[in-house]
Amino acid sequence: MAAPTKNQKIEALVKLVQKRSRGTGLSSPPQRSVLETLMYAALLENATFDKAELALTVLENYYIDWNEIRVCSIGELADTLTDLPHPEAAAERIRKALQGIFEKTYMFDLEELRKKGKALAEHIKTLETMSAGTPYMIQYVAQIALDGHLIPLDEASMRIMRRLGLSQISSDGTQEICIGIDRVVLKKTGLTFAAQLHHFAAGYYDVPDSPELLSQLSAIDSEAVNRSWTSPVLTPLPATPSATTAAPVREPVAETKPTPKASTPAAKPKPSAKETPAAKPAKPTPKPVPKPAAKKLPAKPAKKPAKKPMPVKPAAKSPKKPIKPVKPIAKPKKAPPKVAKKPLGKVKKGLAKKPVKPMPTKKKVVVKKIVKKVVKKSPAKPVKKPKTASPSKSLRKKKPK
Repeated sequence: MAAPTKNQKIEALVKLVQKRSRGTGLSSPPQRSVLETLMYAALLENATFDKAELALTVLENYYIDWNEIRVCSIGELADTLTDLPHPEAAAERIRKALQGIFEKTYMFDLEELRKKGKALAEHIKTLETMSAGTPYMIQYVAQIALDGHLIPLDEASMRIMRRLGLSQISSDGTQEICIGIDRVVLKKTGLTFAAQLHHFAAGYYDVPDSPELLSQLSAIDSEAVNRSWTSPVLTPLPATPSATTAAPVREPVAETKPTPKASTPAAKPKPSAKETPAAKPAKPTPKPVPKPAAKKLPAKPAKKPAKKPMPVKPAAKSPKKPIKPVKPIAKPKKAPPKVAKKPLGKVKKGLAKKPVKPMPTKKKVVVKKIVKKVVKKSPAKPVKKPKTASPSKSLRKKKPK
């Protein structure tokens, strides 16, 4: 019997998953923000949907915000996720994702990824540069929150793919991929198949060599029993030098100045055996002269104790002078209020303007009133005119009788 092809294996796996997990994945996932979807994926990895939903509600009710979760320790966070099969691994995934997002954006908001105009691959790359989580978490966000056509595969699902021979290592050797699932499974049924496959694989995560699982997979591919479910050895990515890491400090090397070459004299001709002078007697080596002992300086005299200051007599107090009573300051008299001037009427054209007399102040008015009263009380007496004779009477006297 010929070995089944890759497409035939995927189609058989779709039918197996539908039988084993009926009713799972038929309902649409709840509406969540991008960050909440990412945290839910961290809890859902290698766990069932019911346990992940319960763990998410515990996180939202127990902690104030995502920053408090980022700051708390892994042990403290794992104590609140006891419903999951592996709480410590889930706590580590959540903390690493929150820390990576905070270091890049200084906030906990990923709603900008929903904006259209960019390809799905660019959004995935931005999440990878943030270190926003495992490949399963990023693929789950791309499918659920960003409406992409991807089948997220966690470690439990990848074990089934390895048994069926549907996984392979990438060309650079840094990741394990499954090619062909997106082509066989359409986008309409992608959400349902991903949920059913996850539910089926999570049940056998703790028992990968279960005979029940092997019998079901051997019905699809007879070589599934002979294949291993363990993950292959992958080559890690080369560490990129970050800006924060300082370059190794090199120790300063002492500069050696080149010694000037001595001018070599011209080579003299070697004397013959007859001309060689007799060897001179070696000079006696002078003995080292002992150095004179250093003179000891006389010890400095001890400092004399400082003299105590003489007591200062207090100055004689001067007799206090009697304080003179201060006269009360007279309050300044209020100035009389100024009388507002009445506005002048309109002047007819052609007529000269009459000078306006200033209004009399109160003091002037009072003086006038007093003068009038004095006049009334003492009226002036009329002066009597001298009597003069009328001319008619004088003439009468002079007329002759």
